Amino acid sequence: MTRSIQRSLRAVRHHAVVEQIALAAAGRGCVPVYLVGGFLRDALLRHPGALDIDLVCADPPLLGAALAQRFAGTIVHLAERLWRVIFSHRQERGQVDIGPLRGGRILEDLRHRDFTVNALAISLEDDPPRLMDPTGGLRDLKAERIRVTTPEVLTEDPLRLLRSIRLAAQLGFRIEKRSAEAIRCRALLLRRAAPERLREEFFDILSAPDAGRWLAAMDALALLEALVPEMRPLRGCLQGPPHRFDVLAHSLETVRALDRILRLLPGLLPQEAASVIARLETEVEGGVTGTALLRFTALVHDVGKPDVRSIEDGRVRFLGHAERGAEIVEEISRRLRLGSRATAMAVTIVREHLRPLHLRHTPRITARARYRFWRDLGPLAADCLLLSLADIRATAAREGRAFREHRGFVQEMFTFHRRRMAAAEARGRRGRLLDGHELMARMRLSPGPFVGFLLARLDEEAGLGALRSKQEALRHLKRHLPALRQEFARASRLDLSRQG
Repeated sequence: MTRSIQRSLRAVRHHAVVEQIALAAAGRGCVPVYLVGGFLRDALLRHPGALDIDLVCADPPLLGAALAQRFAGTIVHLAERLWRVIFSHRQERGQVDIGPLRGGRILEDLRHRDFTVNALAISLEDDPPRLMDPTGGLRDLKAERIRVTTPEVLTEDPLRLLRSIRLAAQLGFRIEKRSAEAIRCRALLLRRAAPERLREEFFDILSAPDAGRWLAAMDALALLEALVPEMRPLRGCLQGPPHRFDVLAHSLETVRALDRILRLLPGLLPQEAASVIARLETEVEGGVTGTALLRFTALVHDVGKPDVRSIEDGRVRFLGHAERGAEIVEEISRRLRLGSRATAMAVTIVREHLRPLHLRHTPRITARARYRFWRDLGPLAADCLLLSLADIRATAAREGRAFREHRGFVQEMFTFHRRRMAAAEARGRRGRLLDGHELMARMRLSPGPFVGFLLARLDEEAGLGALRSKQEALRHLKRHLPALRQEFARASRLDLSRQG
């Protein structure tokens, strides 16, 4: 064993938390205890990871109780003979998962683990520690490859099929050829895994900086369609010019284009990049970040196309695909157990993903149209703009004239928001020109949706700088009230027709 590996093993063994685990185990007579899995793997790679420790021993509940007391933590029963202790260490959240020794011996236990790079262990009784590696995991770490311990482990827990991609993405490794074939042959077993566990692995993949690459790897191993069967009709669904790819290839290329745009965001939007990135890195809910959710929408943004495809005068059309896609995305999100907020966001982005393109092709883009885009979509307006840019880039698979023109449009939209919308939002926080009660009293109106419509119109005019005082707001309403009533009636009839 090389000196560098021995140094890494000693560092793990003498980690403050691991030392406390060893003392607690010895004090309760819970020995032998073995440290296995990702915490040890990452230490050997010298990749500092989360404080997420896996242990195996003969009596998991007894050790769990000892650690919960030692760390003043919480103990949770996850499954049969599998326990988790959640605690805090130096303001960092930590967890220890404790399982039984399969086969009664550590080497037998390691042979039944998922991948060789995770089938490594040290005994907490040994100091200096000795690495146990019955499957060649250390060799695979050095070769940067993911290899199953045996193909049977994929059948035992089908989630491991998807975990292979997540682990490869996390470590930047390749999946060994025979393991890849074993995964491909068993891809459909993925549907047996619990939806919540699938969502967690899938969105971890979508969090990788080069997620598009790993989604393509999922597709090559037949895992993408196994996880999202709605992607199958996209394969071979041909599109007309200027598209170069079928819908599936275009969707995967859109994620790759989005990866590139997110990397280059500081140069693309110098003044807005920091705030956009901060929002995208924030958790939406359930461990799903804004970035991962945006990549998810990039993958499924055209999922409605096969259902509405038509050919008119020799031209391929996809009328209504955004609306149909939003319906399908809602079904996918519910099946993957996405939370209600994340689902609503994904559905909105897919439904509105064409709006930036329609706006750019308007003969003359007015300030009012720009304002309404930002007002209607709120924070998701930025997501739609970035997705639209990735969509254009993926259409031709290069950064040609169409991409450069749309990039300029996107930059103009963010500039408009910074210069006009931010000021309007600041005024809104200070209070409206008129509140609902005063508006009804001064204009002799009854409570109802029309009052909300008028308040929104006053906000819009104030945001555009057309109204600056209460008196100007009242004069505007008196002058335009008949036209505003007609506009409200038309909008109400349109909403009813859409609902019908």
